[in-house]
Amino acid sequence: MYQTVFKETWLHLARSSKNRLTIGLVFLAILFYSFILLPQQESFDTIDYQQLEINRNANRGLMEEARENGNYQVNGFTGQSAFSQAKNNYDYQNALLESIQTGNAERYMGIISTYLPEFHTDERLEKYLNSSLYPEKDLTYDEINFHNRIRSYQEEQVPLTFSIIQEKTSLQQLYLFLLELGPTILVILALFIAADVFIIGVKKRTQHIGVPLSWGRYLFVQSLATLSFVFLFFLAAAGFFFLINGLLYGFGSRAFQVPQFIYSEEYVTDMSVYRLMKMSTFFLQSLPFVAILIYLFIRLTALFSLLFRQEVVVFLAGIFTFLFERLYYSRTTRQILGMDVSYFPQTYFDFGKVITGEKNFLLNTGTITPEKGLISLIVTVLVVELLLVAATRWRTRQKFIG
Repeated sequence: MYQTVFKETWLHLARSSKNRLTIGLVFLAILFYSFILLPQQESFDTIDYQQLEINRNANRGLMEEARENGNYQVNGFTGQSAFSQAKNNYDYQNALLESIQTGNAERYMGIISTYLPEFHTDERLEKYLNSSLYPEKDLTYDEINFHNRIRSYQEEQVPLTFSIIQEKTSLQQLYLFLLELGPTILVILALFIAADVFIIGVKKRTQHIGVPLSWGRYLFVQSLATLSFVFLFFLAAAGFFFLINGLLYGFGSRAFQVPQFIYSEEYVTDMSVYRLMKMSTFFLQSLPFVAILIYLFIRLTALFSLLFRQEVVVFLAGIFTFLFERLYYSRTTRQILGMDVSYFPQTYFDFGKVITGEKNFLLNTGTITPEKGLISLIVTVLVVELLLVAATRWRTRQKFIG
């Protein structure tokens, strides 16, 4: 009987026009992202090519003007003549342009390690001033992490490419996905796929009312079938992205290292808090979070289905639960109702930031750890399971279907 219910649920999921459309749109979105969006994305080191070219030409004009006027006098403030200063900037900017044009990433990194155009540093600072609550802190964090990451490639003698520097290879993109919007996208997709699964009985009363399985077990088997369907879909989408993006920008390597922040109250002066972890370690630590999080929200969908019996309301309730943290989140929120935020499961929905320590950096605390996150989410799953037991006794199969 278990196999029958499992197969029936799977067939419902596979035949659903809603799910087929969702799957098709996800694969189209992957193609659109890899071919259209990703080439246009700028990274931390990206220098405006057109502005760089304009500045180079301007410095060439200054050199020619200084040469014609014989202006070789040293400026008391800069310690350089107008000619030598323009020539210095021109040489660096010309070298940067050539390295970009020829795709010489090694040379490019060598140049920007000692020289950055003034317009680039100004634009970067302005960006942080406009978008960050703590612009100098965040800028320093990103600068150190960027240089640590590049140095790790050089120490491992990884042949540098612009795709690697800008984190556009497949593995780097999957890492960034899990670090940033990935958890939100995965949970929303899982909720959308599962929203109508547990409502089947309402629509097919005669087919489900006589199933020789307890109500709780029946919903649990449906949950497992949905979980397997969702995971297979995610695995297929990840594999498709890995292949397509890898052919375009490279596949990357599990040996690549990514930034890891170890909180210390002396982080301003203690540079040892900025560390690195292997990308393979990050993925391994992410797997249990993905599994628990998706399972948790599928079971929540089952609970909401018993309560509301309407798939749109079930989906919206799941979205609200997942996004609830956004209602109170800020960079200064370290307690909720007198309790540390590390005790609340929603703190760990952005598990990528928890694993890398970025969550501690953002909130300026050291209490948020992956271990505490797993415990918090597991306890939450147990609470949801108890609520489901109570809900199945309150709303029996007959009441639910009738």
